[in-house]
Amino acid sequence: MGNSKGKTAAGQREVLTEVLMEETIGKYMEFLRNEDIFGIMNGRYTCVGASDGESGQPLGILTAEIHMDHIRVKGIRVLPGAEGAARALLGIITDLPEDMEVSVLFLGTDEETDEKLLTESGFTETESKYSCFEGILEDLKEMEAPPKSCDIGTLDQAPLQKVEGFVLGSEYDRVLQVPDGYLDEDRFSDASLVCMDRGKVVGVILLEETDDLIHVPYIRTKDGKALLYAFYVLRKLLTSEYAPKAKIRFLLCDGVGREAVKAMLPGGREKKLRVFRYE
Repeated sequence: MGNSKGKTAAGQREVLTEVLMEETIGKYMEFLRNEDIFGIMNGRYTCVGASDGESGQPLGILTAEIHMDHIRVKGIRVLPGAEGAARALLGIITDLPEDMEVSVLFLGTDEETDEKLLTESGFTETESKYSCFEGILEDLKEMEAPPKSCDIGTLDQAPLQKVEGFVLGSEYDRVLQVPDGYLDEDRFSDASLVCMDRGKVVGVILLEETDDLIHVPYIRTKDGKALLYAFYVLRKLLTSEYAPKAKIRFLLCDGVGREAVKAMLPGGREKKLRVFRYE
């Protein structure tokens, strides 16, 4: 996965692949979302582009996150009828050096998953402990307002070291929540919330803002009261910045927090996240 162009055959069409750099982003702009562009610029994402070997026409992109012990494919977007380009892109991201012993993972809901493409590219579906609870912002239930003594602020105003200590001191998932053992400031929105009590962190809600939805991959509080107060502030903050129909998604690992999220988002529904792995 270096910066040089690679070449592969995909059906009748020869496909050129290349790792996107700042100077080549413009070539694939029709496939890129804002989150992809920011991710490339700050080094969070590795993005591979595919183009037609004869005409040079861009055919699609694959976006991935490279972590210490796995690579996560975030998404593949190609032109209609360019399945060969999609297979070529997966072939590049799975063509790893022998000394690089990491798995390549794809996780998504049914509508986000192309099972045929993944299995034909050598991925195997494995047991999943993940699901998401999804709804729209206007359905977030209004909670009791916190007392004035309750200190809830945004992540950009909180002591990062204390926040990181709280998160890493809790049970967390090493694939979808904190994959590299530290809080990535480039990943989480400044609208993420931190609950403080006499200088100590007692609760954290981490948010990711994508082009399609508001993603909440991590929620932990010391007690139920802190959770209710944090949700009051979260709802107030999000409804002031997003349209009522904005989609919001909460990650559930092993079902932890399911009942609380269901109570706070009436009308939402749970979707299984499928896991495909390439070894």
